[in-house]
Amino acid sequence: MTDVLVAVMLTLAVAVGWIGVIRLTRSVRHTSLTAAAAWAIWFQVTLTATTIATLAKSRVPLGILDQLWYLTAVSGLCPFVAVLGARRSRLLEWSCFIVLPLIVVLEWPALAQLSRCWRGQRLELEMPTLVGYAIVLLMGAGNFVGTRFTWPAIFFAGGWGLILLSNSSFETVWLRRAPDAAVGPIQLWFWWWAFHFAKQKNAAAGWQKICLDFRDHFGVVWSTRLTARINEVAQREKWPWTLTANGLVPTSNDAPSGESSATDPRVDHAFRWLLKPFVDPEWIDERLTASTDRASDG
Repeated sequence: MTDVLVAVMLTLAVAVGWIGVIRLTRSVRHTSLTAAAAWAIWFQVTLTATTIATLAKSRVPLGILDQLWYLTAVSGLCPFVAVLGARRSRLLEWSCFIVLPLIVVLEWPALAQLSRCWRGQRLELEMPTLVGYAIVLLMGAGNFVGTRFTWPAIFFAGGWGLILLSNSSFETVWLRRAPDAAVGPIQLWFWWWAFHFAKQKNAAAGWQKICLDFRDHFGVVWSTRLTARINEVAQREKWPWTLTANGLVPTSNDAPSGESSATDPRVDHAFRWLLKPFVDPEWIDERLTASTDRASDG
């Protein structure tokens, strides 16, 4: 009965995952996150192949299943790392010289054991490999802590970190069961939270909405960089506002309110210029128009 439940959970997780990935590829239109979406597809392909092999595990050596689960875990890092390089001028270079070498470096200790795994021995990962994986996982998923997708990022990092421990050299019997038993619930929870928070639209308007949506899409690293660049321009051009987490706020008591920045051509030009490497004008206009329509309805 337990094996049947695990198989059902894995199959359901893969099906929901494909729905999520398809929705993801649609949501990143007009942005530079298309490379990250492509890596998400790659992760889903490896998860699907590994699930099929797991369901037919009577014909697949346990060591090869370990190899496949580890490859899937490494592939899960790729979309997050791709986001950190999501700038149009270097999308190809980032994928070729950062993401692909990352896969090779993390996979190398596993590939060195491929022949023994084919003979049925279990994959065992040493501490340096575990530490390297953990650093990249925390760096990539941590980029979304503080955004709308904080909880999905935490679930993903914690879940796949547990799965990695199942292939460590100090595993327990319970951890050895983690890949096939844990992936289904982990992935289902991840996509449930992702769908839940994706439906929530922030109530901000104008450029604050642009900043919040940019942070949710690109993470806190790029969002912090954008805020710093906007404030550099604001200081140089002597704007009466400064950009904070609450949007453009007056720099002094007698300065105009942040709402008036919506009609300032300097603000419009600065935001569009600094966002140009990441999003198309349509992405910006869609959000500004939605803010205007909501203000009109109010």
